[in-house]
Amino acid sequence: MKKNRKKEEISEQTLEKEEGCAFSWGKLVEMKKEGTQFFAGDGFKRLRILDIDGKTKNIHMVCELGKKTWPLHFDKLEELHRKIHNGEINLIPYEIDRWMPTWGNFIAGLFKYLGCDKRA
Repeated sequence: MKKNRKKEEISEQTLEKEEGCAFSWGKLVEMKKEGTQFFAGDGFKRLRILDIDGKTKNIHMVCELGKKTWPLHFDKLEELHRKIHNGEINLIPYEIDRWMPTWGNFIAGLFKYLGCDKRA
């Protein structure tokens, strides 16, 4: 129980810094249901969320060529999101690749689409 309260407090603190950002599990589920397409961080590939597993909180994306990614766990995505908003890393594919290899371009595109690049 104590652990959950601490996580809620952290979430409330980061929400203040993340104004204009639509990142959440609910938003990702909504994007999947609507078939929302967005561009990768390089601005060339179109991506969409192919599958979301509510039990394991894993996400699969697919590019316009039909190539499916391996699972991306939401906790790792949430951690990267927090680091970007705290200013620990920049929202560029190269830096995200250092924390999550081969995912930099996809994650940068997703976060840009959700408005994470508009932080003050």
